[in-house]
Formats: sequence, C-alpha cells, structure tokens
Amino acid sequence: MKRVRVLLTWCLILLFAAAALPARAETAQAEDLTGSFTFDFGSLKKAERNILRRSSASQKFKADASFSIQWEETRPDARLCIQWVDLPENVRITQYDANGTLLSEETVSPLPETITPLLPDARKAVVQAGDAGMRIWFCAIYGAGELPDPFHDFRETPDHLDYLLISTHPDDDVLFLGSIVPVYGAEQGYVGTIVYVTNGNRERITEAENGAWAMGVRYRPVFFGMPDISNTATEAKKSQFRYDDLLLNLVRTYRQLHPLVVFAQDTKGEYGHWQHKLTSQASREAFKLAADPTYDPESAEQYGTWQVQKVYIHLHPENEITVDAHTPLTFFDGKNAFDVARAAYKKHASQQQYWFSVSRDSDDLAFNRFGMAEGVVPAGEDIFDNIDESLLFGYVPPTPEPTEVPTPEPTEAPTPEPVKTTEPAETPAYTESPAIAEETPSASAKPAPEAPNPAPEKQSYTRFIVLGGALAALITALAVVLIIRKRNVR
Repeated sequence: MKRVRVLLTWCLILLFAAAALPARAETAQAEDLTGSFTFDFGSLKKAERNILRRSSASQKFKADASFSIQWEETRPDARLCIQWVDLPENVRITQYDANGTLLSEETVSPLPETITPLLPDARKAVVQAGDAGMRIWFCAIYGAGELPDPFHDFRETPDHLDYLLISTHPDDDVLFLGSIVPVYGAEQGYVGTIVYVTNGNRERITEAENGAWAMGVRYRPVFFGMPDISNTATEAKKSQFRYDDLLLNLVRTYRQLHPLVVFAQDTKGEYGHWQHKLTSQASREAFKLAADPTYDPESAEQYGTWQVQKVYIHLHPENEITVDAHTPLTFFDGKNAFDVARAAYKKHASQQQYWFSVSRDSDDLAFNRFGMAEGVVPAGEDIFDNIDESLLFGYVPPTPEPTEVPTPEPTEAPTPEPVKTTEPAETPAYTESPAIAEETPSASAKPAPEAPNPAPEKQSYTRFIVLGGALAALITALAVVLIIRKRNVR
C-alpha cells in the first residue's frame, strides 16, 4: 500500500504540472480604449455619432478644420485608428504633452486607414484637415493586440516580391486565386501581396483589405482605382475602362515591386466578365513590356526594367498545376486553404447576395487550378521550381562550413651522440636528450562549429503529452488499489 500511495502522489504532481504548463499562445485582440478618451469636435454636433460609431454615416471636415483628443494618464501601446472615406491629402496629426509642448507632427499618408501610435508622454492629439478638407468614416483608439476590421497592421510593401496576385475586382482574389496566399504566403513564407485593378466604392476597398488579411496577406495591397463596370454596361460606359491605362499600371507595378511570379485570372474571364479577360491579357503583355526599356521610358528610368520569371493564369490548360487545398495549415490552426478562402469571402459582405462561391478542385472554376502561360524558366512541378533561389525576398546565402586546418604532427628532436669523457666511471657516459614538449594545437586551427540547438517543442504538445501520461499513470494506480482491496476482502 505504501508503494501505491507513492504512485498516487506522483500522479497528482504530474497532473498539477500539466495544468501549470501554458497553452499555445493565441493572438490577443486589441482592447477598445475609445471610451476612456475625450473627443472635442467643436461645433460639429453630429460628428461624435458619425465618427465614433460603426455606421454608414461619415463626417466631412472643411479645409483646415480639426478635432482633438485628450487623456489624463499614460496609455502604453494605445493607437489612434482612422478610416477615411477619401484618401487624406495633407492631413496632419500632432501630439502634445500635458504642458502643451509639441512632441510630434506627421503628415498622414494617402492610405485607406491610418494607424498612429500615441506617444507615452503625450496627453493630447489633434487631427487637422488640409486645403482639401477630410472625410472620416470611423475613428477609434485601441490598445495592444490584433486590431479588429477594418484596421490591419499591414507592413509597407517591399520593392521585391516573391509573388503578386492580379485581381480585377475586390473578391476575385479570393474566388479564383484564393489558394495562393494561404499556402505559399502564410504557410510557406513567400512574400507577396495583391493588386486590385478596380476599386468600386469605399465599402469594397474595406472588404478587400479585410479579405486579404483573412487569407494571410501581411503586406499592404495595391489599388489601381480603375472603374468597376458590369458585363451588361453600354459600350460607351465600358470605354471608361482603358486597356492602355491598365497595361501601363501593370508594367509600372512589375518594375516597382519586382515580382518573381505573377498570378492572374482566366483568359476567358471565369464566367465571361469582360474586365477579367482584359486583365488576364494585360498581365501577360506586361510580362514582356516590363523588360523592354523602350516601353514607358519614364518608369524604366525610375525603377529599371524587370523580368518576371513566370506568369500563371487561372484555369490555363498548359503547364498545369493544382495547389493543395486540403492539407491542414499550421498558420490557420489546422484549417485548409479551402476553409480559409471560404472564410475570407465572407469578409466581402456586399457580395453575399450573389451566386458566387469558392469553387472546389472538381468544379469548373476551381480556385486552385493554374497553368504557366509565360515564363523564362521551365514550369516544373511546383510554382517556384526552377527559379534561382537567390532572387527570393527572404533568401539568405548559406554560411560556408569552416575548413579545419590540420594540426602538424610533432617532430622528435634528434638524440645527440654519446660524449666520451676521461672522468671516473661513476660519471655517466652520455647525456640524455631533453624531454619532448606536450603537443600544442595549431593556432590557425578553427574550432568546430557548435551544433545548433534543437527547435523547442510547442508548449501545447508538451502539455498534452504530460497530461496524458499523468492520467494513464493515475488510472493504473487506481486499478492496482482496487486489485489489492479485492484480494484483502477475500
């Protein structure tokens, strides 16, 4: 019985240890701090209702008009987040300390959203319109953590991309190209972003960013701002969408962002949309013209020419490849690419009234079937096959293995000849040679590199293993107790 008590004690210790292990860390959601800050909109009576609440209303400010925000205590990691109706022009955000001393002044970048960290010593911020005024859709202040829609901490798009998606409309990137970002971007770590050729209204820009973030895009998307025109529009209306402007925009984007692989939509326009067809055609023509210094010499001089390595077209029948949309993805907690794309499409709230949906492998519009239509390297079995890895954004040259310099073998000193002497016999007849010095390693020999530390196991797996072992041991101990008691009863 004593042994059983010891076993039970150890089981309890293991259970407490397993419970104490932290679970897998989840990304914390940012706390909404707006209510603890004081907003002053001056004479604009409806501004607070229009700006600080999520609604379809917006607030317009005239030229040089402003509003202020004040707070009493330091709010670490607090961020002022503003969603604009129109891209801001010369809008400034200034911050002051409790004594009114100016701490910072910045001109807001012309982007759909602005995220400004509040300084630790600041107690007041002022948002001031430029000569063109400003229109705000929504404003809030959040703490540390992942921001809610429509705010996202997109990184600035680098001037070297592993891949680039060309999406005609907001949501085409999900419906027809939606397997690329989850698998190659989020999961495998290739660096890329999305170009949206047409914008539609401000609501669709917001939906595009929300959907892109949900798919795993972490670099700011690009919006061309060209008109979104339906299939049934008149020819006069369609003429507002100029192919030459589209081609020029794409060539300049290729040269500026240097993508290695480009993905574009079906040559037949998926369901026959005329803008899809033109975008597909232009993506292939830009592949050739971006490398031609005689086309648009201005951008060639500014960015240099650029040779895209491959262009993949949705549903193209040559050099076909099907992206694996079924394997669980670690980045998305075990969801596969199809699950991720379906969730991302729900971010396009204005489009849920239509028949569109993310299509599976076997469907005619499968979102994971592509073919290489243009390329300067062979297609290969994978999208990034045959591309020089030194061109990839995250490429790090391998560190050469240190060459060990051999240690020279020690050489014995020669033994001197015996020396004759006329001294009495008790004097030694010869002198012994000096002892050989201990071997010393060569100063030029490099130490062997240390073996890298093994990657730590994920805490969630460790927790489950310990907890499972403890429970198994506890069950075994209880079984032993029951057997012993049964025998004692007999």
